[in-house]
Order: sequence, then C-alpha cells, then structure tokens
Amino acid sequence: MLRVRTVVEETVMETLAALVSRTSSGWLDAMALHLDVARMLQDPLGQTAAILVAVGACLSTLLGRSVVLAVNRMRRLGLLFALLLNFGTLVLTYVVLGLLVWGAGTAILDVRADPRDVTWAVVWAASPLVLGFATAMPILGIAVDRGLGLWSVLILWSIIDDVYGTSGLAGGAIAVGAWLVTWLLQSLYAPLLARARDWIWRRATGRPLYDSARFVLDQASIDFSESQLDWPAASPAGEAIEASRGTPAVSHPGERRTGAGEKHRGRRR
Repeated sequence: MLRVRTVVEETVMETLAALVSRTSSGWLDAMALHLDVARMLQDPLGQTAAILVAVGACLSTLLGRSVVLAVNRMRRLGLLFALLLNFGTLVLTYVVLGLLVWGAGTAILDVRADPRDVTWAVVWAASPLVLGFATAMPILGIAVDRGLGLWSVLILWSIIDDVYGTSGLAGGAIAVGAWLVTWLLQSLYAPLLARARDWIWRRATGRPLYDSARFVLDQASIDFSESQLDWPAASPAGEAIEASRGTPAVSHPGERRTGAGEKHRGRRR
C-alpha cells in the first residue's frame, strides 16, 4: 500500500512538473513571438497550459485593479466570484477572437483549419495579460495597459502566421481586424455581463458586490459632489449641507463645519 502511494505521489509530482514546464516555456515563447503552435496542440498538456495562462491573466488583472477594488470595499468572496466571472469573460472573448480568426483564415487565405485548434492557439495571445498587475503603477498604468494590448496583437499575428503558414501583412491584417471586431463586440456584451454579475451576487447574498463611490463618500461624511466640498457654508449649498447634518450653518465667510464639529478652511468662489 505504501509503495502504491509512493508511485502515485511521484506520478502526480512528475505531471505537475511537466505542466509547469510546458506552461512557462509556452508563455515565454509566446511573449517572444515564436510560439510553436503545432507542438502545443499535439502536446497532451498543451490545452491545460493555455488554461493556466488564462487563469494567470485573470489573477494578474485583478491584482492590477486591487487598489480600486479595495477602495470600493469588495469582499473576499466577492473577489473569488469576480475572478470566476472574469475568467469566463476572458475565455468567451478569446473564443470569439479565435472564431473570427478562423473565419478570416478560411475566407481570405483559403486555408482549412480546425476551428478548435485555432481557438486554443489564440488563447496564447492572452500571455501579456499575465503582467497585468503592472497596470497598478501610478501614472504609467494606462501606458502599460495599452502596451500589453499591443503585445497581444503582435502575438496573435505570430500565431496566425504559424497556423496558416503566412508571412507579411496578411496575418497582421487578420490579427488587427479580428482584434478590433472583438473589442467592439466586447464593448456591447461586457456591460450586460457586469449587470448580470451584480444582479446574481445581490440575489444570492442580499448585498452589493462592491460599494459604489457615492456610498464610500457618504460613509466618509462627504456630501454632494467633489466640486462642492470647498463651497462656503454661508452659501445656499453650504446651508443645505449643514442642514442635512443637523448642525447650524457657520456664518464666517471662509469656514464651514462638518457633522463632527471640525472646521475646514475653504476658498470663496
């Protein structure tokens, strides 16, 4: 019995080591724009490696948005729920992208390929998103996000060239066209999926998935819009603020009181 257990453990460890090796080598090859698609498709662990890359992309993307999620007070189970749905959305996006590439390759390049193989290959274009945590950097976050998107398009171009045996601008045109169409479609169905996500969570837990920005401001005893925070209390808006808090308006022109009675200096508009 002990020997059987040892053999099973060794087999599991060898399989995990092989999976990690395939995933890391495939990711590095994809990032370097020379992924051997045929080898990955023939490898029994190739599809699992592609799924792990997609999971890593979702985790890294959530980590990159961790500051926003923390400000909005998303709960721990909510993070797991959002991760699962983000993974599903990512898979859906790349399935659509793969089908578009397959259709363009069939119509334009006149090359017959298995749509499943094309879709699995296209999933590797998500490799740059594994670095999505870098979008959390202040100031540079937007530039990093755009750079990762461009990198994904280049990887998609290299995959198309490898799958269809093309070179030059044909593969690039298909990659850019399929990417733009997918982006347009995503802009249509992503808001619907987000609303469905929030509705499912609220129905299941009775609470919102995350606190809105207005709720966070209200909890911090900040009323009205940000542009009104420095209005004098003697103004009509200042009086309304003080009245809502149950404290009298301050008659001094440059001061206003909060609900806790602290004075804040404000500038007169």
